[in-house]
Amino acid sequence: MILTNRLFERQAPSREAKSLYIFCEGAKREYQYFEYFREIDSRIKVKVNKLNPDENNSPKGLYDLAVSSFSGNKPKFTLQENDEVWIVIDTDPDKSNSREEQIKEIKEVCQSKDNWFVVESNPCFEVWLYFHQNEKIEEFESDDICKSWKQKVNESYDGGFDSRRHPIFIEEAIQNAERNFDSDNSNRPLKGSTEVYLLAKSMFAVIKNKIRAVKNKL
Repeated sequence: MILTNRLFERQAPSREAKSLYIFCEGAKREYQYFEYFREIDSRIKVKVNKLNPDENNSPKGLYDLAVSSFSGNKPKFTLQENDEVWIVIDTDPDKSNSREEQIKEIKEVCQSKDNWFVVESNPCFEVWLYFHQNEKIEEFESDDICKSWKQKVNESYDGGFDSRRHPIFIEEAIQNAERNFDSDNSNRPLKGSTEVYLLAKSMFAVIKNKIRAVKNKL
């Protein structure tokens, strides 16, 4: 398959473009995935914050980083009226078991802010990648669920998931992830569910015609 992100005529965003600021835990896979959409359409700016090795990628750390990016005397970014801030996190617990409380805290805070969103994948971002090519949820018995999801994603794509071409199937991923989504009593995603489709919907509403046009050429 041709590297499909090269088939787009890259466009510099217009001054009136809506910006999506994305802060995610992964410094590589998540970053590369969302970078695919950076200059597809002049009506939307997709700006993915790339974490430095010394930066805190915990849920609370990402939220603090996002806040600091828009504050201070010399902010990294400036929010306009229709811009959106998205924090992309995993359920996968850490060694100190502090993630649960952090996730609850930042979700509550972001709900009180205009156009600030937290999207969670249970247990990891690979659930979202999986749905680009798979219609039904996968169940694993392994104790290391994240490792199992990563292996399944690699098995689902010839040569593994390639962020230079497979994000073209974002429409299928939205449909599959939303159809299979399930949550607990606290509205947290259950295992094998991801909220990333909400972020994808926000992007796809603008870029869908270009995505579909390129797919028709494949």
